[in-house]
Amino acid sequence: METQNKPAKTAKGKNIKHTISVFFIGLIIGALACGAVIYYIFAMTSKEVVTSDVETLSPTVVFSRVQDQGELVSASQDYTYVDKVTDSNRDLFNQFDVPFTENSFWYRYSGTLKAGVNLKTAAIEQDSEDSTVLNITLDQPYIVSNTPNMDLSGVLEENNNLINPISIQESDAFQKECIERSEQEAMNGGLLEEARTNAEKQITNLYNAAFDEGKYTINFIYRDADSTSNQ
Repeated sequence: METQNKPAKTAKGKNIKHTISVFFIGLIIGALACGAVIYYIFAMTSKEVVTSDVETLSPTVVFSRVQDQGELVSASQDYTYVDKVTDSNRDLFNQFDVPFTENSFWYRYSGTLKAGVNLKTAAIEQDSEDSTVLNITLDQPYIVSNTPNMDLSGVLEENNNLINPISIQESDAFQKECIERSEQEAMNGGLLEEARTNAEKQITNLYNAAFDEGKYTINFIYRDADSTSNQ
């Protein structure tokens, strides 16, 4: 009797294992199918949202986002000046230097210039005859900031004089001279032109990112420097 029952029990065990395997396989397939449906719904919904957002964009909406930046820094330049500053006491009539009163110091002054355009005063106008042409009016580019690098700036060597000691005013005067010199040389060297070119590229890239590239032709118009105050 025991010999006859063993095959029946073995067959019954195989049936149970087969049923469990089929159950788990069906569960996995169902989970995958459910995930695929959720992904499809999510993808379609996201596509509709993106499409709707793009459709509501307009040149003026993009321009308002440009103006939100307030100030567009589009060019920068580092500079360093090393120079010797000397000073002597003058006679009562300011005709000659008093002997043995000369002092001097070597000073290094480093900084960073940044230039850009003022977006707050910018304006946009869509061409009345061709809606794909945008006319953007900007103030002239200008020096946004001139920041000293105090880690590099300072006195390199000094020859003090007990009769005529080096004063803070001498150091301040040299720093002021360096600031004025750096800005003048930067303007003469084309920093403002570089800022103008880069600003136009950045604004154009914003429109190309918001719409199909090349959909709009942008003309940049600049106000006369004397007609507005950029700062």
